[in-house]
Amino acid sequence: MAQFLGIVAFCLSILSYQQNEHKKIVIFQFIMNICFMMHFYLLGAYTGAVLNTIGVLRNVVFMFKEKRWAKSNLWIVFFSICCILAVAFTWDGIISFLPMTGMVLTTIAMGIDNPKLTRAFSLPSSPLWLIYNLINKSYGGVMTEVFNMTSIVIGMIRFDKKDKIEA
Repeated sequence: MAQFLGIVAFCLSILSYQQNEHKKIVIFQFIMNICFMMHFYLLGAYTGAVLNTIGVLRNVVFMFKEKRWAKSNLWIVFFSICCILAVAFTWDGIISFLPMTGMVLTTIAMGIDNPKLTRAFSLPSSPLWLIYNLINKSYGGVMTEVFNMTSIVIGMIRFDKKDKIEA
């Protein structure tokens, strides 16, 4: 079941970076985080599970960025601090810093209303999660990060390069 949820999350992640609206990216990431939260819990990788739980809550806030209560960039700071605190409670050695840093980068990415910048800040997160996934035998996670990097680059070429040419 854990590996199945990882594969479902993998599919959702790929689709998320092919969206050209911030809200759609965040919605796909929200559902993906739910799958990865359960996936890591079942694998016994509790740092990954808790960080993805924070990701679920973060994405709920960021889905409503147009609302006054969710507009503040303080949410980025708040969720980043939550990630740091989560690692303090789920410490599994130095390896815990990898997904924490990746989740902070993704928090910044999801907090930005610009899909181009969302993709740019999301890209460095993938190698960090890739290593964590390899160590925890998260096959769906490994596939996700390999294809995330590819998908983000394709999204950058499809949308970001095109924007530059049209400008």
